[in-house]
Order: sequence, then structure tokens, then C-alpha cells
Amino acid sequence: MVTADIAENNLIKLLKEFEIFERNKVSLEIKLAAIAMYLLSSSLRRIALLLNVGKSTVHYWIEKFKDSLESEGRKEVKRLVIARVAVDETVLKYNGMKCYLFAALDVERNKVIHLKVYPTRNALTAYSFLREVLRMCEVEELILDKGPWYKDALQRLGVKFRHESFGERSLVESVFSSFKQRAKIFFCSITVNFRRREKSARWRRALECWNRFCRMFMFYFNVVRGCY
Repeated sequence: MVTADIAENNLIKLLKEFEIFERNKVSLEIKLAAIAMYLLSSSLRRIALLLNVGKSTVHYWIEKFKDSLESEGRKEVKRLVIARVAVDETVLKYNGMKCYLFAALDVERNKVIHLKVYPTRNALTAYSFLREVLRMCEVEELILDKGPWYKDALQRLGVKFRHESFGERSLVESVFSSFKQRAKIFFCSITVNFRRREKSARWRRALECWNRFCRMFMFYFNVVRGCY
């Protein structure tokens, strides 16, 4: 019954375009239903109970889907010319430690162009993020605040920009609000446990987890919200 109800949603039609699974011992409809429920804010345990499959199986399907989204994101092709892109950053936490989420939003289409988490917020991370955004699309104007970490990056990239405290740049706040709300559904904070006591390895793994979540969130924000 759950599978049938979700199969009627436009999300399933979108997900069928992804060639994700090599084998289909479990029907594709059930796998798509599991991914759809996850995107609509359901826990892995609840999905497993509803679909009568193992929790680890559901986790595997979700991870395969995330891998598919990441491979798509690696194709750095200038598909669009975007008039105005708002850029901002916010603080996230990992085991009480701070990291920073950078976001770029197409203000006309209200679509997230790029999300990425960095361990620090400085000129180097700002330059890295903005350069990745400019590789993905042609931007006529960037809208940013007066954060000092952007100054050097803007000079090096030579892109047109303007500073703005509120107005169109504040649209990025809705992205951050939705991101943090959905993150709390799945976890209160990123916690990575290793048998090895290598702090740097745990930190890299935490950032990897956050950035995989970013890819899933972008699909939710740009695509899934319009399906229900």
C-alpha cells in the first residue's frame, strides 16, 4: 500500500531517470519508495518497518542514490547563465567543533547552485567555493555581505559583485533554515567514531558526511519540494 501511494508521486518518475542499481532482486518500485520516503523526512528504521526490509538494506539504497547525485555534480559544465547569485555562509557543528556551510543561490529561480562544508572560514575557502560556483555556471553578478574572507577571492576571480546586508542575499537564509531543520531530523550533529584515535581522520570523515548530506539536500530543495 505504501509503495503504491508513493509510486503515484511525481518524485518516482524523476527517480526512475537515475540508473542506480545493478541488481534488482528487490523490485525497483520498493527501492524508489524507500528513497522517496527518506527524502520526505522519514527515518531509516521507519522505512525498513514499513517496507519489511532490513535497515542496513535501506541504508545501502540511500548511499547508492547519494553516489549517483555526487557523480552528476562532478560534471562541471556551464549549463546556465545566471543573472544574480546570492552567496552566504553559516556555522555547523561536529562533536561541539565548528565548521562552515557555504551556499550559492540563484535568486531568480530560487534554486541552490552549490553547497559545501569547510573546516574553516577564510580567504582560501571563500576562493575555493566561489571558483567552484563559477565553473558550474556563468554568473553576471554575485551578491555577498562584507565578510573579509571574500575580498581577496573576488579580486582574484575578477567577477562583478555587490555587497548587500538584506534584500536578495537574505534568501539564502531560507536555505540554511531548511538545511538545519532537515539535518535535525536525521542527526543532531555529525558524530564519527573510529577505533583508531586519529583526530584528523575523524575530522575528514565528518566533513565527508556533511558534504554527502549537502548533495542530498540540494536534490530535495531544488526538485523534491515541488513534488508535494
